[in-house]
Amino acid sequence: MKKILLALFVMCSALSFSAKVIKATDIDVKGNIVYEAGQNAPYTGFIDTYNEKNVLLARTEFKNGIQDGSSKIYFPSGKLSSEATFKNGVQVGIQKDYYENGKVKIETTYKNGQKTGPAKIYDENGKLDTEVNLVNGKAEGLVKSYYPNGKIRTEENYKNNERDGIAKAYDENGKLVQQATFKNGQQVK
Repeated sequence: MKKILLALFVMCSALSFSAKVIKATDIDVKGNIVYEAGQNAPYTGFIDTYNEKNVLLARTEFKNGIQDGSSKIYFPSGKLSSEATFKNGVQVGIQKDYYENGKVKIETTYKNGQKTGPAKIYDENGKLDTEVNLVNGKAEGLVKSYYPNGKIRTEENYKNNERDGIAKAYDENGKLVQQATFKNGQQVK
């Protein structure tokens, strides 16, 4: 009997604490704060956006009227297109964008709303295509691109989003085929 009561309590608690979901057409925005239409308190819960065929295109989480929590965007097919996290209206953590086949297309790290940290780009088969480190949205450091067989295609050094230093290109067998030096985005002779 105690187990049954405990199970009922847990189920009731879960239902009472489940997040509210409303449609994007049912909101009011005052300043930068989101409210459920006709309500005085800032909205807490999920907001769903639908297309004209009533297909879910996005689900965004809000706390006290500010984007806070998960944000997901969907293809018209219903498959996940992008997922990100926000804290107090600012994007943080890893954003993942997907191909419609479900494979990861891009992984980008956000800090305080800026692309800062490692970013990876993949081909439609899930193979790593490019790796780059970003600082405030700009390439910084070594950028590598890859052939589908996993071998390095290019290695280029970047400073403030411009090639700076030695750039190397390789063939599909890993043999160095070209090398150049750059300074502030310009090739040095």
